[in-house]
Amino acid sequence: MRSEPNRAYWVLRPGVGELRRVPPSDSLAAGHSRVRALFTGVSVGTERLVGLGRVPAPCREAMACRYMDGGFELPIKYGYSYVGEALDGALAGERIFVMHPHQELATIADDHALPLPSTLPAARATLIPNLETALNAVWDAEIEPGEEVLVVGGGAVGLLVAYVLHRLHGVRPSVVETDSRRASLGAGLSWVREVLEPDELERGRMSVVFHTSGTEAGLRLAIDALGFEGRVVELSWYGDREVRLELGSHFHYERKRILASQVGSIARPMRGQVDYAGRLAEVVRLLEEEQLDRLLGDPVSFGEMPAYMPRVYSGQVTSPTPLIEYTRSR
Repeated sequence: MRSEPNRAYWVLRPGVGELRRVPPSDSLAAGHSRVRALFTGVSVGTERLVGLGRVPAPCREAMACRYMDGGFELPIKYGYSYVGEALDGALAGERIFVMHPHQELATIADDHALPLPSTLPAARATLIPNLETALNAVWDAEIEPGEEVLVVGGGAVGLLVAYVLHRLHGVRPSVVETDSRRASLGAGLSWVREVLEPDELERGRMSVVFHTSGTEAGLRLAIDALGFEGRVVELSWYGDREVRLELGSHFHYERKRILASQVGSIARPMRGQVDYAGRLAEVVRLLEEEQLDRLLGDPVSFGEMPAYMPRVYSGQVTSPTPLIEYTRSR
C-alpha cells in the first residue's frame, strides 16, 4: 500500500480552521480498510457549536465521534458524515458511509462502515446522519391517526422529519421557517403541505410539534402551537446557551409536554424491535427519494473548507446540508 498526500480539516480556535497534513501510514491492520473521500456533509447546528468551542464540558464525552482528534476545548478534528470509496482492505471497491471527520483519506475499522447500494448517489448518502435523527424522532413521537402535526424549523433535520412523517404516516405537515431561501425550498417539496411565517400559525391546536430551529423563540412557538395534552419533540441542541421559557400560562394547565429526542439511543417505542443496524437499514431505504437531493448545497471543494466554514459558524450559510466535495481538491 503506497502512501498518498492526505489532509484533514481542523478547527484551530473559535470560528477559524485549517487543513492539516495527516501523518502517512504504510501498513493496514487486519479488519481495516483505507477509504478515499467522495463527499462529506456538514451538520450545520452541531458543527457550528463545535467550531465555536461551545460544547459544555459535561457533554463532551457524549458528543465525541469516532476518529475525531484533539478536543472540544479546541483545536479539534470533528465531523460525522463521510462517504467514500474503499481503496484497500476487505472493502476495496465498495462505496461506504462512515462516521468520520472531514479528511481526504481515512483508515477505518470495517465494522464501522455501511456499504451503500449502487443505486444511491454518493452525495445523497451524506444525509444519513440527519435522516437517522429524523427517523428516531418520529419514532419517539408515537404519532396516532388523526393527530395534527407541525414542524418548527425548515433546516435539514426539520425537512427530513417532514419527509419521514409523510413516508411512515402519510402526513404532510406544515413547516414554520423564517428564512426566505429555506422557506422557498421547503415549499417546493412534495411532502410539505405549506411553509408558514410564525405570525401565520394558528396557536393552540397541534397535537405534536417537532422543534428543530435551535432557537429559544422557535421552542416557545412550538409550545404555544400545542393544544391540550400536546407534546413538543425537541431535536435542537443548544450547547452552552441558556434557554428561557414561559411556562406559567397555558403550559401547566393544558398538560403540555416537552420530549427530548437524541439519536444516540434507539427511540424508546422501538427498543427491542430494532437495533442500530436495523435503523440504518431503514434510513438507507428511505433515501431512495430523488427530491432529497434538493436538501444538498452546491458542492464546495475540500480545499476551500477553511474559507467556507466561517460562514457556517456565523450563520451565513442557509443550505440545509452543506456538501464538501473531494474530487476537485486533488
